[in-house]
Amino acid sequence: MSLWQRLQTYWQRRQQLRKSWRTQRYIALDLETSGLDPKSDQVLAIGWVTICPPLIDYASGQYFVTQAQPELKQSPVVHGMVQKDFAAAEAPEAALKQLAKELDGAVLVCHHVQFDWHFLQRFAKAHGVRLQPLAKYDTLTFEAHRLKQQQHHIARGSLTLKACRERFRLPEYTAHHAFSDALACGELFLAQAYQYAGNADAPLKELLK
Repeated sequence: MSLWQRLQTYWQRRQQLRKSWRTQRYIALDLETSGLDPKSDQVLAIGWVTICPPLIDYASGQYFVTQAQPELKQSPVVHGMVQKDFAAAEAPEAALKQLAKELDGAVLVCHHVQFDWHFLQRFAKAHGVRLQPLAKYDTLTFEAHRLKQQQHHIARGSLTLKACRERFRLPEYTAHHAFSDALACGELFLAQAYQYAGNADAPLKELLK
């Protein structure tokens, strides 16, 4: 990419960030991994869904198992995936290329976004795919800031996806599955965003602070 193209991309992004958060497209995503280290552990499954406020496009939901020969380690204990779940694994390139297309011009939404993003970047690079979301939004960080502003004590376990959803009176869901967690994260994002901005046309950059 030339310097002129990089500058053009930069200014286009700045202009997009100034637009109302309600006019943006968001991709709520979750990963299942074999561990916590993106340098040595695997991405086992990816799930995501598209959000165009105020709606979640449930029909857009995608779920891919990405390892035919997984290193399960503690995976069955953490999220219940066992060897038979990988029998219909997709080629990682197919999932990543589709995700790259979806993320183009969209905001990536995750619960602890840096965890997922570090895994995604390394995984995508290994398969020759480039992921370029417009921006990243972290439902966990938003909730931590919200609680601190209200002078709440942040107890151990109070920032899990389940605990955050409970404070917004969102319904219970089946945890530790990439697709259901992506949906749960997307619902939490909408609850947070509407509490922060209401129906006001706050610029996206304000929501991302």
